Amino acid sequence: MVHIGVLIVSPIQLLDIAPVDLFAMLTKEYFNDCKLPQPLVDVALSDSDFTISYIGHSGAGTVANTTARLGLSINTSLDDPAVAPGKLDILVIPGPPPGMKPEEEVLDFVRKHVDSGGDLLTICTGIFVAAYASVLDGRNATGSRGIEDWLERDFPKVKWQDKRYVNDGKIWTSGGITNGMDMVAVYMRQRWPGALSDTVLTMADVVIRPQEYDTGKLGTNAWWVLHIFKAWLRGLTKTKTID
Repeated sequence: MVHIGVLIVSPIQLLDIAPVDLFAMLTKEYFNDCKLPQPLVDVALSDSDFTISYIGHSGAGTVANTTARLGLSINTSLDDPAVAPGKLDILVIPGPPPGMKPEEEVLDFVRKHVDSGGDLLTICTGIFVAAYASVLDGRNATGSRGIEDWLERDFPKVKWQDKRYVNDGKIWTSGGITNGMDMVAVYMRQRWPGALSDTVLTMADVVIRPQEYDTGKLGTNAWWVLHIFKAWLRGLTKTKTID
């Protein structure tokens, strides 16, 4: 039995939950729908032993907002016995707006999941939820490059790393948005090594990028400074044209 919980702290970035679909592709139902050869179907996860719960403070039957203006159905509340501590194998936290602090009930839910020994995967600004829950204190972790200074200032007990994804025990954290795909792909290959994960990642055309970024932090900061200056310059030019 594999039970995955996706903790929604809305509004979330729609791209942040895309890696969850990689988990859904691990099932026999998906392999059969793709008409894959029986030997591959045989290695897929049984549909009856695979569950994804979308969990929210607002409760089951509510709809969570996303940045893409798409409503996401919440099917499980925080106090549902099905997602009680120890019931989830994996808890995925996609990103809400940067710096957003969830309700204490949400943070307590995260703490209890980690304390029960389940795996925790955060994507992009989902790192704030885990950091506010204090489950990252003393651990190695990462977050989106654009907010690294913010994270270091607000959560000094965390050992922040400038990487696409970081694994420390049962906690996995990723950088900005699509880095979540890299992280989940690496996680899947560790948890389900061999034909199952390889087949899913090949079908999804997911190529795992290196854990280290191609450019250093200084180069990234220079890119931002340059483009902010260009935007300011364009705005100045438009103002003069109007005048």
